[in-house]
Amino acid sequence: MRRSSERILTTHAGSLPRPENLTELFVRRARGESIDADTIAAAGLAAVRAIVPRQAEAGVDIGNNGEQQHDSFFLYLKERLTGLGGSWQRPSRADVERYPEFKKRWIQQTSSAARVSPNEGLPTIVGAVRYIDAAAIEKECRDFAGVLKEHPNVFVQSFMNAPSPGIVAAAIKNQYYDSGLKYLEALGDALRIEYETIVRSGFVLQIDAPDLALERHISYKDEPLSKFLEFVEQVVAVINRALKGIPSDRVRLHVCWGNSESPHDSDVPLADILPIIQQANVGALYLPFAGPRHAHCGFDTSAGWGRVAPDVVWAKLRTLRDGARLASAKLF
Repeated sequence: MRRSSERILTTHAGSLPRPENLTELFVRRARGESIDADTIAAAGLAAVRAIVPRQAEAGVDIGNNGEQQHDSFFLYLKERLTGLGGSWQRPSRADVERYPEFKKRWIQQTSSAARVSPNEGLPTIVGAVRYIDAAAIEKECRDFAGVLKEHPNVFVQSFMNAPSPGIVAAAIKNQYYDSGLKYLEALGDALRIEYETIVRSGFVLQIDAPDLALERHISYKDEPLSKFLEFVEQVVAVINRALKGIPSDRVRLHVCWGNSESPHDSDVPLADILPIIQQANVGALYLPFAGPRHAHCGFDTSAGWGRVAPDVVWAKLRTLRDGARLASAKLF
């Protein structure tokens, strides 16, 4: 893992704006329409080809494929895991429930049919969880490596994203395993395939684990803090188990409180979770604090979900680059 030894290196959380045609395909598929797999694959690869140089132009040093080939940072696993069936409605956030007028607007804003929802119509687990086939993640790695060859030295280092077993467990309800821990362990065993494939392909692995903070004000909003911290401990233990044999300096862990434009006044304090998170066998932690109430950690976490216009996304990244240059001039 590259460090900022000569200047401050810039990076981002992972999800970047998808082109409209790709978003439309993902949304139509999420609605249940039959969409040709080759059509989506071609649009996804074209999006990766476009997003890599855009990152470099904005001054990103450590970039990725923008998660362009995923309809969501975790829901893409619906195509890759066994045991899914049924549906359920994910609980709302505590910081939304506290404000009835805001909640009304929130529902209006987040119920658009032109997006892949990470909250509504989610599947449940009704059978044993297994990873079906590594072909899809292997292809994504080959695609990204191929695009990087078209743009030699475009990044100082490159990374790819995969979700934490905890965020999958929180969003895809368990109706099969007799304990939450057994469910987490099954997910960890399945996700190990993605983790190992990404690292074996030469990329830094970023594990996206908003669950380690976010779930305090969703799944555990009515529970004592101790219950949530027990969940965090279990998730970190399962992540460590899934990372066995992977060098820690090839992994970074992204933890956040959600990238929504909401009050964020129910967030768990970092001091409560940091001692546990630091037990993860990773080389770096990625924690969002730069913006007001750490907004916009990911720019398009599910297709069509991002409310930051693409031109503002790239302006934000250019500003990140400019700030790094100013700080580097003082520090080095």
